[in-house]
Amino acid sequence: MDAVANLTFYGGVGEIGGNKILVEDRDARVWLDMGAPFDLGEEYFVEFLQPRERFGLRDYFALDLIRKIPGLYSSEALDPTDMTWEPPAFSAIFITHVHYDHTQQLRFVDPNIPVHLGEGARTILESLDTTARAPFLKLGTHAYQTFRSGQATTVDGLEVEPIHVDHSAPAAYGYLVHTSEGTIAYTGDLRHHGPMKTLTEDFITAAAAAKPVVLITEGTRVTPDDPRGTLTEADVKADAIRLLTPLKEKLAIVTFPGRDVDRIRTFFEAAQEVGRKFVVNAKTAHLLLTLQKDTHIAVPDVARENDLVLFDRLMRKTDPWEKELQAKLKDRVVTAEQIAARPSDYLVQLDFWHLPELVDLRPPPGSPFIHSKSEPFEEDDVNDAVLQHWLDRFSLQRHQLHASGHLSEREVGEMLETIGAKIVMPVHTLHPDRFSRLSHRVMQPELARPMALG
Repeated sequence: MDAVANLTFYGGVGEIGGNKILVEDRDARVWLDMGAPFDLGEEYFVEFLQPRERFGLRDYFALDLIRKIPGLYSSEALDPTDMTWEPPAFSAIFITHVHYDHTQQLRFVDPNIPVHLGEGARTILESLDTTARAPFLKLGTHAYQTFRSGQATTVDGLEVEPIHVDHSAPAAYGYLVHTSEGTIAYTGDLRHHGPMKTLTEDFITAAAAAKPVVLITEGTRVTPDDPRGTLTEADVKADAIRLLTPLKEKLAIVTFPGRDVDRIRTFFEAAQEVGRKFVVNAKTAHLLLTLQKDTHIAVPDVARENDLVLFDRLMRKTDPWEKELQAKLKDRVVTAEQIAARPSDYLVQLDFWHLPELVDLRPPPGSPFIHSKSEPFEEDDVNDAVLQHWLDRFSLQRHQLHASGHLSEREVGEMLETIGAKIVMPVHTLHPDRFSRLSHRVMQPELARPMALG
């Protein structure tokens, strides 16, 4: 292999998520993330019309949704296709955090390629793989190797140093990749207004000290019209308490991203403050229980907190993991009937796909529905229209309370200036051209085209 270090972007270019970045340096071939874009295949698939799971990568290849990369995919994923399996041709994959758009295509990867990620991230993926019902959400078995912040790993002569960042998923990291041509700094996803903003400051400081030749940075909120607002996690908690305090006779309902442990903690503490029990779904309870293994991530103890209870949706078929969960929590399991009898006692987590539970929850008219997620990206967002129909049907009052997991455009500009990389490459953004307003050192990555560092 040529001694020149190369970068090749197989995803994340001009799109939100889907980050898949290949770093090649001498004998090392290392991936940074292995995600899927949120809109993957939307031209061909919708709702229950999906790629045929039994045929591995066949449909994805036929529709040019995933590139044929020799030595990356498992024999199981390739057997139904016209691509011949080859032994693993890559040194390792380094995952920044657990979100779908950074991990989902691990499910097609050869299980013998080492996958490096934070200890907390590995614990979270363990829970997600156990509780996922849809096959496409299960990542499968991999040669996972875990680290803590600052514990550098050398693979085939290439040193990769993880530095923690604050994001809307715990155990999130950026990376400093020390190549023969200089250091590549990669932000992953990060924010500066969360409860652990000092972690992001640590990454920015370490990246600046490394004097990187390239900074690969996310730009989710680098946009002419940012809908996400500037609330901090503390603001979300304070506003929730202020909203719920006077509503003595109403049922309180909230929806939030299921992997956002900070948000789980925020609404648990808000519920306690206003004298309500926090009712979580089975997947959230399983995640909290699994995270008890990781002493570095502070979460409510679902096995002991009297104010934290499990929602039994009375499913006709209950998975073994959920039966074990109900047995462990015993008398701290509630049904919709129990909640409906005493609505003012509860704050209920209700995901979009669980909206029919409103029929049995019977919320009193005027009950608050706290939407603690990003606002929809498009005005004609179908799911949001459906959600609003449910809220209108049950006379629920919608309240938007959300703290983003990403730096604002101004904060991205400040980070670029502080780090001072020779070249800035934007990913994970719909508006990469706006980076020219923030830095005079921007070079736009091109999809699947190797770019030499030297």
